[in-house]
Amino acid sequence: MTSNEDQNILHLLQMRYGIVASSPVMMTTLQRLVQVAPTDLSTLITGETGTGKEVFAHAIHGLSKRRKYPFVSVNCAAIPETLLESELFGHEKGAFTGAVEQRKGFFESAHQGTIFLDEIGEMPIATQVKLLRVLESGEFIRLGSSEMRRVDVRVIAATNRDLEYEVRQGNFRQDLYFRLNSVHIIIPPLRRHPSDIPQLVEYFAQKVCAKIGVDFEGISEEALSILENLPWQGNIRELRNFIETLSTLEQGAYITPELLRKYIPPVLPAYDEQVHSIRPTAIVHVGEPPRRDPSHELDLVFRTLLELRNEVSDVKRGMTLLMDEIVQLRMEHNVNNSVNESVVLAQPQSEILAEEDYRLEDMERKLIISALKRFEGNRRLAAKTLGISERTLYRKLMDFKLTEL
Repeated sequence: MTSNEDQNILHLLQMRYGIVASSPVMMTTLQRLVQVAPTDLSTLITGETGTGKEVFAHAIHGLSKRRKYPFVSVNCAAIPETLLESELFGHEKGAFTGAVEQRKGFFESAHQGTIFLDEIGEMPIATQVKLLRVLESGEFIRLGSSEMRRVDVRVIAATNRDLEYEVRQGNFRQDLYFRLNSVHIIIPPLRRHPSDIPQLVEYFAQKVCAKIGVDFEGISEEALSILENLPWQGNIRELRNFIETLSTLEQGAYITPELLRKYIPPVLPAYDEQVHSIRPTAIVHVGEPPRRDPSHELDLVFRTLLELRNEVSDVKRGMTLLMDEIVQLRMEHNVNNSVNESVVLAQPQSEILAEEDYRLEDMERKLIISALKRFEGNRRLAAKTLGISERTLYRKLMDFKLTEL
């Protein structure tokens, strides 16, 4: 493409879809996006969490001949395995318990448009078989029906997993991988194109300031240098959240290194003012190790108990240790007990606590609530900390009626 064409494409992608970039590595990726958008080829988008895979999918749909028809986004990891097939392909009345009426699936809803399957690597093998059939022939059958239906849908899939590795491990069908991989768009992490950070900061700050009705006063070169040298493990999503928070709370004030220091999260390296005073463009200095967080240690205790739930004997040993601590606390705080203290101490530990204190469900519920509060409702991070899949976490939230967290 010519330079003028590049500028026109960048302007279109920024104005319509919020894709802001000018670095060589991102220009190559954007050229691939523009090249594949007008076609009907299945497209696989890969990249780390927060790089903007769904934004790219929206742009592909918006630049295609299907843009007048629906764009349906499905997070495969957020839907329980038992419901995913029904959600994708629909079901008939009475197909399973709770199916009180006929329901169209996401594929039918996206007819003539585009369906975006995010976290495709989480899809169960059985559902992968039916997805392959839709990709090959456009045919599918609703759950509980024998009638073959046809649909005209373009499929865009995304994942942060290495699907070639998943294929070798037997977790993903090779034929489906080849079918989805007609066109492969790899979105690089933000640390590979830090030269785009000034534009991104300007874009996000201007956008949030316009929303709250204030003017953005700009950012210093030293502050930009700090941002460019941070790791941004959450990629563009993390940078956006950071700038939106800072600009909102500071009402669009001029961003200096001192102002940045107030908002750099603990998970990122701390900005050192002494380093800055000597070398204005120095990489952010990694200060002292973060202080131990007692709540984090509590999360680890709960997680350990959850992992031992299937080993009853191990759980009992762990609970015995906990009971010792509880008894000690009760003694220190003079908890009123109907049982004489000397008798309580003489009793076996298994008789000290009430039966409900042994319930693993209550312990799991406390663990899930603790993890969600720790990560401010971010289910992906909570599931990772708990050592379970996001789908499993979703199912447990339904079981414990915690879906509002």
